[in-house]
Amino acid sequence: MTIAAEGSLLTRAAMALNEACRKADLDADGVTLLRDFANTVYHLPAERVVVRLAQANTPGKFDRLVTSVKVTRWLVEQGFPTIRPLEAKQPIVAEGFLATFWHHEEHIGPPPDPAQLGPLLRRLHDLPPVPFELPTHDPFGTVRRSILAGLALGEADRAWLLERCEALAETYYERLEFALPYGLVHGDAHRGNMIRTRDGFLLCDWDGVCAGPREIDLIPTLAGVRFGLTERQRSNFSQAYGYDATRWEGYPVLRDMRELQTLTAVLRNAHRDETAFAELRHRLDSLRAGDDRQWHPF
Repeated sequence: MTIAAEGSLLTRAAMALNEACRKADLDADGVTLLRDFANTVYHLPAERVVVRLAQANTPGKFDRLVTSVKVTRWLVEQGFPTIRPLEAKQPIVAEGFLATFWHHEEHIGPPPDPAQLGPLLRRLHDLPPVPFELPTHDPFGTVRRSILAGLALGEADRAWLLERCEALAETYYERLEFALPYGLVHGDAHRGNMIRTRDGFLLCDWDGVCAGPREIDLIPTLAGVRFGLTERQRSNFSQAYGYDATRWEGYPVLRDMRELQTLTAVLRNAHRDETAFAELRHRLDSLRAGDDRQWHPF
């Protein structure tokens, strides 16, 4: 079958989906588009499978997807509540995209609360060491590449963002002394990457999984005041995890780094999406002014 889609990127993604499903011997009848932002995500109702498409020209992306599949299979063996990859060999290269395949989980009830993420992360961080090599956490690689590739950025903003990355890396991050142990981290842990199912909560979207300081997994929620999280929600999250990273002297550094990292998906889409462009301008104006105005989630 073919999928009708508007816009050149979605058209290419639709072609990639058809090819990937053919290679994986999956039925794409009745396919629906779930999301088109950082990744293009489809649901195959006939197979009860979710297909995630990432652009293949992203440096290191193939290896990262291999790692995400390998780690989640190991997590399933450990009994950790995670989204489950299909047993098929993946990722599959198709039409300039990399496709991964995951069992579809039905979302029920209201969106998860940050306090419900805390125990999941504590459980993740308490697992035994992963019995294979993980990529090392790279706090600035992805955001630097996004800044350099951002088609909607003016040169003045691009230079300012790169200088901001450099200052945070050399002046602050490289001198931090972390309070928590080093080990397996999700890499992008926030309540938007949780699924509420009939059997409990699952953690999903493991593209950033790596080895690094455990504080990395706490910062997205604690820095969530940018996106409307209340002090009570942040406090409940810290209490549920068992450690309050806002009291650690390195917290402001990781908070400022996280704010830069949240620009990546907006930068990737601002040249083709008016809403993303407006949000990019809003966030850049806020960062350059040094204020704490709220941002809109994507």
